[in-house]
Amino acid sequence: MKKIQFLGLYLSHFLARYLSRPLPIAGDQKRHLPIIRGRQLAVGVIFLAVVFFLIKVAPGFFPKETVSEGIVGVYSHTNLPSSVANLISKPLVSIDKTGRPQPNLAEKWQVNNNATIYTFSLKKDLYWSDGSKAKSSDIKFNLPDVEVSYPNESTLEFKLADSFTPFPSLLTAPVFKGDSLLGVGGFRVEREERNHGLIKKLLLYPVSGGGLPIVSIRFYPDERTAKTAFELGEVESLIGFPDAVSLQGQPSVEFKRITGFNKLTAIFYNTKDPVLSDKNMRRALSAATPVIDGEEKAKTPVPSLSWAFNSDVKDLLGDHESAKSYLDKVQSGGDSTITLTTVPSLAFLGEKIVRSWKENGIQAVLRVESGIPQNFQALLLSESIPSDPDQYALWHSTQTNTNLSKYSSPRVDKDLEDGRKTGDLEKRKESYLDFQKVLIDDSPATFLYFPKTQVVYRKKVENNLSKILTLQFPQM
Repeated sequence: MKKIQFLGLYLSHFLARYLSRPLPIAGDQKRHLPIIRGRQLAVGVIFLAVVFFLIKVAPGFFPKETVSEGIVGVYSHTNLPSSVANLISKPLVSIDKTGRPQPNLAEKWQVNNNATIYTFSLKKDLYWSDGSKAKSSDIKFNLPDVEVSYPNESTLEFKLADSFTPFPSLLTAPVFKGDSLLGVGGFRVEREERNHGLIKKLLLYPVSGGGLPIVSIRFYPDERTAKTAFELGEVESLIGFPDAVSLQGQPSVEFKRITGFNKLTAIFYNTKDPVLSDKNMRRALSAATPVIDGEEKAKTPVPSLSWAFNSDVKDLLGDHESAKSYLDKVQSGGDSTITLTTVPSLAFLGEKIVRSWKENGIQAVLRVESGIPQNFQALLLSESIPSDPDQYALWHSTQTNTNLSKYSSPRVDKDLEDGRKTGDLEKRKESYLDFQKVLIDDSPATFLYFPKTQVVYRKKVENNLSKILTLQFPQM
């Protein structure tokens, strides 16, 4: 394409020299000068048309390279996966590698003394992908117990029912113009295919070139359909595909794993269970659980890069001596059989854990279920966690729907309550350091690792896919 544009520029230079050259006309030919000049002008017009075509029009006839992706899941405009939304738009707030919020589309924000009113100012000269100027009122939010208002075209105000200092971390999803897919990102939606309101396919074009390819994204209802589409060549890559192992060994198939800290893989113990109510039994299980190679280890439920991470807590994983010591302290039920429940995608890991428990003298069996059971003893699961260390929903005793372990600790409750009310970062840190210390000591869960996103792709698209993945997963 660059060669075509170069040719156009060369022709325009040639034409300029041609038109500026004096005409070698004899005296008796002067009467024909208007005709000659007219012909010369006609040639010039034709040349200019060719130049315009080569520079402006022709590139459109030579399509850019396209990368096709497959994603498993059912999505609409309101719940696009972040790997897609990040291509089309940007958030008000970004999170840096330590977990602190940073301005993105929001130039700055202010908060009142009791952390109930947050005022965000948009950056100047923001435009949606249709060319219209971005106004604050274009951006809609659906946040529980939060009142949103728009004092002017560049300001958003959020009024909260209660003090909540981690609030900016809730505004990290890319924003769009109303209910549309018009964003302010590196790509615009050229074409969309829907069925009963659900998105089936998106065709994304880069907004400003920059060497980025066109991106075609197809959505599949289940892993089997996505795998078949990949094998048949309908898509050249699968993003976030959990069953990557089943595609190993195929020719020209490559794999990439991207570290993220928005999920935590752990074994949650039912602290109300007659056997697992004894924290020595839970500690024994944690110590008898192996370290999982090749994963981003979770010493606590807070990532090690976080500003609130407690590096001083005891690391129990794979500590066989401690496993025996804790098991000896169990008052009753130490010889009981522990049932570890998990989902199909984690069955292989579950087998490894049960085997390790048995090797450490703990009787155990594995049960694989398609969904999360209401009742369980031990549950191996990957659970979403916030970017902020505020894990109130997971561990506070009042959160009966999301506190999987049914864990209750007045000290942890207070730490979590204080951590989300004070605006003093050092005081927040003190609360979360203590929260992690108590949590690890009580062991309502065994923290394994922060799971990585798996990407399967054809070798031929590796270069172009890499350009896209850095936008889809900013943590790269």
